[in-house]
Amino acid sequence: MRKIIFFSFLILTFSSCKEDEKPRSGFTELSITGIQLIERNTSNEKDKSWDHLFGNSLNLNFINEEGQSFQLSLNPNEFEKPYSIELPFGDYTYSGQQISDDISEFLPIKISGSLKLSKDKQTHVLLAGTEYGLITIAQSQVSQKPIFISDPSFIFSEKENVFYAYGKDGIKTSVEISEDNPNNKFRIISQFSEYQHLEKNIVKKEESVNYKFEPVDFTIIEETILLDLENKPLNLMPFITSELDVSLNESSGLAFIQNRLFSINDEDNSASIQEIDPLNGQFIREVIIGNANNTDWEDLAQSETHLFIGDFGNNRGSRKDLNILKIPISELLNSNSVEAEKIEFAFADQIDFTGSVEGSNFDCEGFFYFNKQLHVFTKNWGNNHTRHYLIQIDKPYQEILPIEEFNTEGLITGADISNDGNDIVLLGYENKGITSKSFVWILSGYSGNEFFGGTKRKINLGSPSILSQTEGVVFRNESEIFISGEKINFSGLEIPAKLSELNLTGLF
Repeated sequence: MRKIIFFSFLILTFSSCKEDEKPRSGFTELSITGIQLIERNTSNEKDKSWDHLFGNSLNLNFINEEGQSFQLSLNPNEFEKPYSIELPFGDYTYSGQQISDDISEFLPIKISGSLKLSKDKQTHVLLAGTEYGLITIAQSQVSQKPIFISDPSFIFSEKENVFYAYGKDGIKTSVEISEDNPNNKFRIISQFSEYQHLEKNIVKKEESVNYKFEPVDFTIIEETILLDLENKPLNLMPFITSELDVSLNESSGLAFIQNRLFSINDEDNSASIQEIDPLNGQFIREVIIGNANNTDWEDLAQSETHLFIGDFGNNRGSRKDLNILKIPISELLNSNSVEAEKIEFAFADQIDFTGSVEGSNFDCEGFFYFNKQLHVFTKNWGNNHTRHYLIQIDKPYQEILPIEEFNTEGLITGADISNDGNDIVLLGYENKGITSKSFVWILSGYSGNEFFGGTKRKINLGSPSILSQTEGVVFRNESEIFISGEKINFSGLEIPAKLSELNLTGLF
């Protein structure tokens, strides 16, 4: 259902003819007094409503039942006086369209409608539609004009102390935001939707948002991004690419290999890997692991030659069969059935195997490959920490001890490292019930294998009620990551499994 919006609407009694002057017999003096889009959101004007800017020219074509055509040109931004045209009595259709690029400084509209002319003088409000949405950022909140760095590129326009841009429905964009003192740039991924106003509020921590639009016409979707003293975001909402196929309702890990995206489901699902389209999250194919069982698969990692599956989910800390499966990447890419080698391991620092989920600190859901080793990170239900272990890929069995520990303030469910080895992301969510938030920890500036000794930055991602339960993470390139979440029931509301993206530029 499309939304009705009034764009600049003034009905005046002005006429281009003198008051005592009438049109010719059998003709109507038609006065165009305004423009109305199909389906308005509210009926009352409010303070700080956004006034749309249109292209300055719109050509209308009126056609009657006899096929006669009549033209009228007008400026949709100016209705101080109505626009008049003299037309023969009869039934008419009318149309007109503004053409623009996919991203524009004005809102393109398409006019269409019908009317019956049978009086000397008639007034009419044009019916119109649009395929465009809007993004705004208050000028007081950023130091420079934001820029769309994706294709198509575009520099934001300025109006009423606001940076803004209109975009065609479905256009996905990456917007670069610049801040001074200190200098920093970061990026947000958004997608334009028709009749939708994305209002981005960029504020320093502990400041309040003082520039908000009221929902008069477009539906308003607000996002407030808090900045720390370094002008780095404390929170960013990932862009939700799609809902995942039901075959990935429990997506728990991701791998990105030769521009192809793979995922797995966790416990009690089939021993198989699912390939999905990185552009839209659609299921492509399944690869069966013929000699394995899925006790509780939780993450994927990759070397130059092999894919690793972490069968180490251990909610209660009671498992004694923890293992990692090793599969040649060449077979993964070219076959629908493969065999795996197995690397078995145990936590040498675990003594008690009888605990409850709430007290367990030996669950495990995240790992990656780096420097010819696998780096494993625990999911500590008991203290919201994570411990970092090393596993050798050429030993069939090993007992491992932690090399470091870090308070992650939540449960770590996935991990990955950039291709250059300089940056790490740890994905997780808070264990706070309905108020929980998903997050990523970004680690950089570390030395050797002591990842927790460098710079650590936490970015809140939003509620699992929007993102689903965030479980899998993988670098798409040096600055972008994919995130997958599994299906959950959130306070009685069913949240489907989802695939999301996040740009990490300016966050390390």
